[in-house]
Amino acid sequence: MGIGKVLFGMLLASSAGLAIGLLCAPDKGLQTRKRIQQKAEDFLEEEIIGYNRIVCNVKTKLDEILTGVSIKAPDGTHQWADTDQKNEIII
Repeated sequence: MGIGKVLFGMLLASSAGLAIGLLCAPDKGLQTRKRIQQKAEDFLEEEIIGYNRIVCNVKTKLDEILTGVSIKAPDGTHQWADTDQKNEIII
Protein backbone atom coordinates (compact mmCIF):
# COMPACT_ATOMS: atom_id res chain seq x y z
CA MET A 1 0.00 0.00 0.00
CA GLY A 2 1.46 3.36 -1.04
CA ILE A 3 1.99 6.29 1.25
CA GLY A 4 -0.48 8.33 -0.82
CA LYS A 5 -3.27 5.86 -0.18
CA VAL A 6 -2.52 5.82 3.54
CA LEU A 7 -2.55 9.62 3.76
CA PHE A 8 -5.74 9.81 1.71
CA GLY A 9 -7.38 7.25 3.99
CA MET A 10 -6.33 9.16 7.11
CA LEU A 11 -7.64 12.42 5.64
CA LEU A 12 -10.93 10.79 4.69
CA ALA A 13 -11.34 9.17 8.10
CA SER A 14 -10.58 12.39 9.98
CA SER A 15 -13.00 14.34 7.77
CA ALA A 16 -15.72 11.78 8.40
CA GLY A 17 -15.04 11.90 12.15
CA LEU A 18 -15.22 15.67 12.15
CA ALA A 19 -18.51 15.66 10.23
CA ILE A 20 -20.06 13.08 12.55
CA GLY A 21 -18.82 14.97 15.60
CA LEU A 22 -20.34 18.23 14.38
CA LEU A 23 -23.65 16.57 13.52
CA CYS A 24 -23.89 14.92 16.93
CA ALA A 25 -22.69 17.93 18.89
CA PRO A 26 -24.80 18.81 21.93
CA ASP A 27 -24.84 22.53 21.10
CA LYS A 28 -26.75 24.25 18.34
CA GLY A 29 -24.95 24.89 15.07
CA LEU A 30 -24.45 28.59 15.74
CA GLN A 31 -22.87 27.95 19.13
CA THR A 32 -20.66 25.19 17.71
CA ARG A 33 -19.47 27.43 14.88
CA LYS A 34 -18.70 30.23 17.36
CA ARG A 35 -16.67 27.84 19.53
CA ILE A 36 -14.74 26.57 16.51
CA GLN A 37 -14.09 30.14 15.35
CA GLN A 38 -12.93 31.20 18.83
CA LYS A 39 -10.54 28.26 19.12
CA ALA A 40 -9.12 29.00 15.66
CA GLU A 41 -8.61 32.68 16.58
CA ASP A 42 -6.93 31.72 19.86
CA PHE A 43 -4.63 29.32 18.04
CA LEU A 44 -3.67 31.93 15.43
CA GLU A 45 -3.08 34.55 18.13
CA GLU A 46 -0.73 32.19 19.99
CA GLU A 47 1.14 31.40 16.77
CA ILE A 48 1.52 35.09 15.90
CA ILE A 49 2.81 35.84 19.40
CA GLY A 50 5.28 32.97 19.10
CA TYR A 51 6.43 34.17 15.67
CA ASN A 52 6.91 37.72 16.95
CA ARG A 53 8.90 36.40 19.92
CA ILE A 54 11.21 34.46 17.58
CA VAL A 55 11.70 37.49 15.30
CA CYS A 56 12.48 39.69 18.31
CA ASN A 57 15.03 37.18 19.63
CA VAL A 58 16.72 36.92 16.23
CA LYS A 59 16.89 40.71 15.89
CA THR A 60 18.36 41.02 19.39
CA LYS A 61 21.01 38.39 18.72
CA LEU A 62 21.85 39.95 15.36
CA ASP A 63 22.24 43.37 16.98
CA GLU A 64 24.52 41.83 19.63
CA ILE A 65 26.64 40.21 16.92
CA LEU A 66 26.83 43.33 14.76
CA THR A 67 27.89 45.59 17.64
CA GLY A 68 31.07 43.57 18.06
CA VAL A 69 32.02 42.96 14.44
CA SER A 70 35.78 43.04 13.99
CA ILE A 71 36.99 44.19 10.59
CA LYS A 72 40.53 43.43 9.49
CA ALA A 73 42.27 46.54 8.20
CA PRO A 74 44.73 46.40 5.27
CA ASP A 75 47.69 46.72 7.67
CA GLY A 76 46.62 43.53 9.51
CA THR A 77 45.21 45.20 12.61
CA HIS A 78 41.63 44.79 13.72
CA GLN A 79 39.28 47.74 13.87
CA TRP A 80 35.83 47.64 15.39
CA ALA A 81 32.94 48.68 13.21
CA ASP A 82 30.85 51.56 14.43
CA THR A 83 27.19 52.21 13.73
CA ASP A 84 25.49 55.40 12.63
CA GLN A 85 22.07 56.67 13.72
CA LYS A 86 20.28 54.23 11.40
CA ASN A 87 22.08 51.20 12.88
CA GLU A 88 24.00 50.71 9.65
CA ILE A 89 27.56 49.51 9.90
CA ILE A 90 30.20 52.09 9.03
CA ILE A 91 33.53 50.63 7.97
